[in-house]
This record gives sequence, structure tokens and C-alpha cells, in this order.
Amino acid sequence: MALISKVGTRSLKVRFLYGVIFTILGIGSITMIYPLLIMVSGAIKSDADYSRGTPLPNYLWNDDVLWTKYVQSKYTTLLAGQAVLRREFDNWWDLTPPTITDADRAAADEFRAFRAAGNWPLEWYTIGHAETARVLAKNGRTYRRAIQQRFGTLEEASRGLGFRMTSWSGVSMPLAAFTERRFLFPETPDLQVYCDVKAKLPPADWATCDLDATFAQAYCRSQWSKIKPYNKAHGTNLASYRDVLLSTTPPPESQKQSREDWEKFVRQELNVAFIRIDDSALPALRQFLSKKYFGKIDELNRLWESHFASFDDVVLPARIIDVERPQSDVAAFVKDAAACPLEALSIYGPRQGFEEFLAKKRGVAVSQIDAKSLPTEVVDYLDFQPQKASLRWEFATRNFTMVLSYILFQGNGVRNTIIFCGLAVLTNLLVNPLAAYALSRYKPPTAYTILLFCMCTMAFPSEVTMIPSFLLLKRFPLVPLFVGFGVSVLVTWILHKMAPKGSVLAKGIFGVGAGIAAGWWLAPVIGHRLLGTSPDGSISLLNTFWALVLPGMANGFSIFLLKGFFDSLPRELYEAADIDGANEWTKFWLITMNLSKPILAVLALGAFTAAYAEFLMALVIIPDPNMWTLMVWLYQMQASAHQTVVYASLVIAAIPTMLVFVLCQNVIMRGLVVPTEK
Repeated sequence: MALISKVGTRSLKVRFLYGVIFTILGIGSITMIYPLLIMVSGAIKSDADYSRGTPLPNYLWNDDVLWTKYVQSKYTTLLAGQAVLRREFDNWWDLTPPTITDADRAAADEFRAFRAAGNWPLEWYTIGHAETARVLAKNGRTYRRAIQQRFGTLEEASRGLGFRMTSWSGVSMPLAAFTERRFLFPETPDLQVYCDVKAKLPPADWATCDLDATFAQAYCRSQWSKIKPYNKAHGTNLASYRDVLLSTTPPPESQKQSREDWEKFVRQELNVAFIRIDDSALPALRQFLSKKYFGKIDELNRLWESHFASFDDVVLPARIIDVERPQSDVAAFVKDAAACPLEALSIYGPRQGFEEFLAKKRGVAVSQIDAKSLPTEVVDYLDFQPQKASLRWEFATRNFTMVLSYILFQGNGVRNTIIFCGLAVLTNLLVNPLAAYALSRYKPPTAYTILLFCMCTMAFPSEVTMIPSFLLLKRFPLVPLFVGFGVSVLVTWILHKMAPKGSVLAKGIFGVGAGIAAGWWLAPVIGHRLLGTSPDGSISLLNTFWALVLPGMANGFSIFLLKGFFDSLPRELYEAADIDGANEWTKFWLITMNLSKPILAVLALGAFTAAYAEFLMALVIIPDPNMWTLMVWLYQMQASAHQTVVYASLVIAAIPTMLVFVLCQNVIMRGLVVPTEK
């Protein structure tokens, strides 16, 4: 019956009251929905935009924000993005799309044509969209799948890669610092897979190794943080570090500072894969190698994998990065200013290759092509345009893909969670109804004392009982319990047969005492000698499902709730069952349990939620990772994952509970109100 009749709703005061009530409820719902939207929104963001606390990600409709996320995804770090784009921005959200002129577009189109022509050397580009802020991007996932296909099992992968992996989530791309001197292009399986994956990628996913950007960012900016002191030291008038170029050959001696910078960078920091040594320096190189190997050409041939007859026949390999030892020897030669003349050195990278491409296309000499920095930013922006839809899908699903791949292929978390939740629901729906049924049907004198004891268990948080439960499960008195229970029942039955009219309380006390004595003294001896248990008859239940299920199979509040519900059931049904000759189990199962489905659904939901969300206790009593549940694995992932991945894991973790409630809400809602009619 409605509190306000239809006639009453015609009053303006009542309508105003309705408006106020609905307004308050609406505001209350917003306070609940807004945090949910923040969490869901955070789950589909990345390092570029997660700090913006918007309930909806702007990149879903704003192309400028999508461009920022694209750059961050391709180049990973803020410093790398600044270096490659040759722009200064303090945060990702300060990055804006470039302003493109006709000349910029023409230069970018020519570079894209040069890139599409193929035949780029291995060292000229790396894989973009690999791993961004501890989040595996699309090409990072491709690399991981390639590793799985190559090795098949974790054991083989660990053996082949040279380090132990406990799961496929430990697979990450090798550090491809191609422009750095310390990188020697080792012939390792991970780099081989890396190169195989890179060869199959579309050019839009290439991250070009721009030597000019590396020189300006890694060397010049470390010496002069601003362009003004750089101009003063070099006698130039450049607008920004965007205009700084690494010349192909050493600058003339008249440009003393520029020549000094070029020499230090090329001799000490630049990878030898980008350095060309003129044939005029071969005698010096041969002399350097002869001195280094003490005139032993066989030793050089062994390490270089070559077949030179003498040091006078030594020449540089066509591709120096194909063998690791020549790289380190040539690097040592280049670094030695006394051995290697500066004028014999030059560099050759993507810009030099692009200049040759333009010279050939225009039919002119390379010297007639103006040296300009690579149009990387404009090229990236043009590559970005046709990918908007796929990028939005990638960014919206990336974090969820990472979480799902982690929990599905990391240990047995999903299987263990399903088994644990199933056992928890089953034991809760068996133990608690039996206890409540006994209190409701037989009404012992101590029923309310027992209920009070059950309710008192709610006064203590689970953390209080964690250590006692751990100690009990570690040394669980299984044999003493079985022996004590069996002896207690047997003694009580014997006393009942011998003195049927005797005091029930006295027989019960005597039976319990006999059971305690047998379990305390007899059981340890039997268990130790016959079953091989510990001297006290205990066994360890750690790392078993029993350890997860036993502590929560009986719940004081559930017994209290069920007892009240069972008391409301009609007594006439039980009287009719007695007349029909039904035993107690039949009355319990066919009458009590059938009529209690709504309240049992509520208890089942509570048991499922408690088991599914169990973390701390599961972590303490289950040291073995093979027995970890889903929540423990998610905690392990969250400890090293990005904040957006944590949000995604929370969203995924909430889905099973939400589905259970949505699918069973009618039954559950009926159980929240004690029925008034049966």
C-alpha cells in the first residue's frame, strides 16, 4: 500500500515533496556513479592522460588528445618524445598537433616514400608501440607471442633467453638502444625475435633512429640546457635545438666548438654502426689491431669469424653489426684519437640515406641537397590520421588485455578461485542451515546463549583471528578430532543403551569427556604409528583448499539470520510431515530448504563475495603460488603495474560479483524481506 494516495498526489505540496525526494535521491546516485565512472575511465587511459580526473576519456572524441596518446604510446617516455619530435614540452598534455605547411607536407611525403622503398638497415629504426609506462602495447604483445611460438614452453624460453621466468608476463623486449655506443647488437635469441617482429611491422610503427635528435638531446642539451648559451658557445643564431644538426663529416677547424662536440660525440657516444671509416685509415686500423692481438692473426680470425692471411689483409666487414667482436674493436679504434684520424670518420644514418634518396630522385649530387632535420613529427602525424579508429580501440582495450592475459596465463588463479568459491558456497549452504535448523526445530534451553555467542563473533575482525587460524591450520589436529568425535559418539550411545532412563546431560558430558581424553592421548599415538603423522597427531593443511574453506564455513551471523527465518516457517507443515512419517532429513531438505531459497540466495551471494574477495588470509595460508587465488595474483600484478592497469584489474574483478547479482537479483531481493505469507 502506498504511503500517499493518488488523491494526495494532486496537492502541490505533495508534488513538491516528491520533487525534493527525487532530487535528493538523484544527487545521492550521482555521488555513487561519479566514482564508478572515474574508475572505469581510468581503466581505459594511459600515462598520457590518466592524471586528468575526467569521468570520460577525452580521446574518445578529441583527436588532439588522441595524438598525444599516440606519441606517448610510440615513444614510451617523455624524454624520448621530446628528442624525436625535437620539441620542448613539460608534460604529455602540453603536446599539441603540429602546424603543417605545404612545404612540411611535401617533405614528409618524400620521407614516407623513402621509408616505403624498404631496405632500411637494421640499426636505422626500432619498434614503436612496444611498452609504455609498464603497460604492454600492441607490438609488445606481438613480440611476446613470437617468443611463445619460438620456444613453446616457459622452461625452453628460460633456457633460450638465459634467465628464469615464472610466467610469460616476464617476457619483455630487449633494450634496443641502437644509437648508443654500449649496444653491440648481440646475436641473442631475443634480439633475433625482435628483428623478425620488426621486419613484419608496417612503416608507421617504425621509430626512426634520428642521429640529429640524439646528438641534440643526449649531448648538446646536457652541456647547454638552453639554446641561448649554445648559440653563444658555437657562434650560431639557432631558434631552438630543433635546428641543431649532426654534420656528416667533421666540421672545419674554424668552428672549434662544433668540431670538438662532433669529435666527442662520434668517438665516445655514437654507435659504430653509424660510423664510416675511410679507406685511408685502414693502415692505422691494421696497426691498431696487430698491437691489440699481439700479432696473432689466428686469434683475430677466431673472434672476428674471418679468414685473413695476415693483418695486412684485414678489412672492415660489409656490415659491422653482424659479428659482435669487430664492433668492440672498431669502437676502441675510433675512440683512440692517437690511432684514428678524425678526418677519416663520417656518419651515415637515416638522414644521410634520405639525402641520397632525394639526390637520386632529383638527378643531382648529394652535396646539392640542403641538410635539414628529418620531418619526423609531420610524418608521425600523417601516419596517425588513418589509424584513429583502431587507436581508440587499442587504447580502450590495452589495459584490460594486459590484465586478462596476466590472470589467464599466470598460474592457476582462475581455476583455484572457481573451486574455492564453489566450495565456500557449498559448505556455507550446508553447515549454517543445519546449525540454524537444530536451534529452530528443537529449541534447546541454551539457544539464545548460542545465538549470542554466534553474534559475538562479529565483534572481532578477521585480522584478529588470522594468526590463530594460521597456527591451527599449520598443525591441524585431524586424527585427534576424528578419534575424539568417534569415541564421544560411541560412549554416549553405549551409555544410552545401558541406562536409557539416565540423565541425558550426564551421558553427554561423560561422552564428551571420553572423547577429549581419547583425542588428547590415544589419537596422537595411533596417528603417529599407523598414519605417519606428527607425534601430536596433527597435519598441515596449508596450501590446500581446506585451508581456504574451513575458516569460513560456519558463520555466526548466517546462523542467526537463518534461525530467525526458519522460526517464521509454518509449524503446520512439519506437523503434517510427522503424520506422513517423514524423517528429519526429509523435513529439513524438502520443506525447510525449499521454502528458504530466497534467504539461501542471499547467504550464497555473501559466501561467494567473501570467498572471491579473499586476499590477505589467502596470501598468508597459501604460500605456494600454484594455489594462489585470483585476488592474490591481482595484488602481485598491481604491485608493479601502472595505475591505469590497477583500475582495469578492479573493473574486471568486479564483473563476476556484478553478474551474479544481476542474474539472481529477483531471488536475492525476495530474501532481503522476511516473507509474511507462505
